[in-house]
Amino acid sequence: SSPRFFLHAPTIKCDCGFLGLGDRNIRGNAIAPGPADTEATRQVPAWVLDHVVNGLALKRLGETVDVVNLAKVLASDEAARITWQTFRVDGGDTLLPA
Repeated sequence: SSPRFFLHAPTIKCDCGFLGLGDRNIRGNAIAPGPADTEATRQVPAWVLDHVVNGLALKRLGETVDVVNLAKVLASDEAARITWQTFRVDGGDTLLPA
């Protein structure tokens, strides 16, 4: 198995009733972060992190601010027509073959 496996948090998109909340202007979106620089990943051996980073299109681990910036946009009026979507913030991880 790939060393990247334990760095990914599972993302589950559930039907939590969002379809019936549109008339109240309630939107539901999900953010699926990829490998990121966290306290947990700092405990991972350097050779494993190097392997992960080399497998990313952007060649760097994500940062908390990457997800926060997207969340701010999705919560704003500028995203008023965006709902029921999953946004990957993974540095291009899903673009490359495993």
